[in-house]
Amino acid sequence: MTLPPLRRARACCTAAGLALIVLTARAAASPSGPSSTPATCTIKVEELPAVLLASGDYELLVTGQVQLQLPSSGQVEITITQPTVVRLSGTTYHGSVTVEPADCGGEQPHVIVAAPKPAKLVFQAGAVPLSQLVVSCLAGCPHQLRPAAHFPELPFSRDTTEAIVELEFKARGHRSKTMEYRLTPGENLIRVSLQAIAG
Repeated sequence: MTLPPLRRARACCTAAGLALIVLTARAAASPSGPSSTPATCTIKVEELPAVLLASGDYELLVTGQVQLQLPSSGQVEITITQPTVVRLSGTTYHGSVTVEPADCGGEQPHVIVAAPKPAKLVFQAGAVPLSQLVVSCLAGCPHQLRPAAHFPELPFSRDTTEAIVELEFKARGHRSKTMEYRLTPGENLIRVSLQAIAG
């Protein structure tokens, strides 16, 4: 039996509507999306020296949230609804941990193990442009003939917070100079004064 055009159109629309309802229900039931249920996670920072922990100068950076000041206990609670990266931020130590909502709520905290930041050498050479100042490490590091503007950071092992390096400085039209420096994690200001060659 052949349906009139109007009834045929209504039947098609009804079938399409049912298919749309089924697809919508399946999408709503799909577990692939992120969980929207808030979970409370405990974050604990370990191996940060007590004097720094008590200084109030360190923060936790939580993805998608505000910065949280790290208390002297070294432990905070955060609320998340999806996988979240928590980073320790400060001048000389850093670290991070990724937490999942499903792993929160237990007695064990999620631990950030603080580690010394690499030593970043910040050169000041007066009238000599840093692009023309060439730095070589004679002791304490492996780098040779590097422009001061791009000198690599020097990493520390986890249990080391001090290093002695001997650096040689050269620049066109100036006498070379060798100096020894004691480096600590984070930024280290390196002042360089080279004597210009007369003539």
